[in-house]
Amino acid sequence: SSGINAEYGNAGSSDTHGQQLGLYGCHKMGNNQFWMYRKDHRIMGLLYVFEVLGKTPGSSLNLVWIDYNSNLQFFDYDTRTSHLVHRATGLCVDRDGNKAVVNICNEAAVSQQWTFQYTYPDRPL
Repeated sequence: SSGINAEYGNAGSSDTHGQQLGLYGCHKMGNNQFWMYRKDHRIMGLLYVFEVLGKTPGSSLNLVWIDYNSNLQFFDYDTRTSHLVHRATGLCVDRDGNKAVVNICNEAAVSQQWTFQYTYPDRPL
């Protein structure tokens, strides 16, 4: 992608729970721009995971605690298109200004292409 990173306000602060995920330039300092794509297909930062509450294009990604009873927190990474696809809706994570939303997947949309800086050969995405 083009130097855009997912970010949230006060790293480690509980007042960001439920906040919409923001997108900003990379500062390469970790903290509120550090995200892991977990084996269970959740995307997790220091405290929160991504969750999509809406079911329609334009629905926002919010930062929430892990909810083991929710199916709204799972994403598949398509290595061919670099899309993050929300499992429950089939919609792709997209950039809308400085906010993260889900939209109908479009292979031509650069705003829907995401890369992970560090990966391990023995742990494919």
